[in-house]
Amino acid sequence: MDPINTLPASAPSWEVSVRQILDRQRALAHDALDDLMYESFLEIGQLLGETAATPGRAVGGLSAFALLQIRQHFLSGDLKDWLMAGADGDKTLYLRDFLNFNMLQMNELKQRYPRAFTKWTPEEDAALLARYQQDSEGGKRVPWGRIARDLGRNPNAVRLRLGYLGIDLGPESGRPRRAGGTAR
Repeated sequence: MDPINTLPASAPSWEVSVRQILDRQRALAHDALDDLMYESFLEIGQLLGETAATPGRAVGGLSAFALLQIRQHFLSGDLKDWLMAGADGDKTLYLRDFLNFNMLQMNELKQRYPRAFTKWTPEEDAALLARYQQDSEGGKRVPWGRIARDLGRNPNAVRLRLGYLGIDLGPESGRPRRAGGTAR
């Protein structure tokens, strides 16, 4: 029994209603995603079926293997049956690739932090060290957000990079602390 998703028999009626609404909407969303994925895969299969080229790399978030599977099942005429039957146990992977969550997350982070996912340069390291030394001088609270914004990086990436560069941030890193001494 899943304690998070299972309501006790004594659950108030409003909780039961909320659960029913969410279950119904999730079922509709699941069906809509299946339909959208099938329609997309049908178009991709048709396109790949018309070309002699063999996909050798990922395109648009779909792996080369996924593209080959789509073409194979399109050409054999069982694309919908294959997909609805679970895509040989890989339907969750295909759905993830179809929705391309990882790429969406990366793009969102790149918008917020333009230098995210890029290698630190020696110049950036030097600028980070100089800025950290200046901003932490005399035990001042380090403005992680401002440093990160100026460098185009995530605040956590800045702290991690300082650790990589040999700076021991220790408990006085400027990170907010909860009562009891644990970091937030």
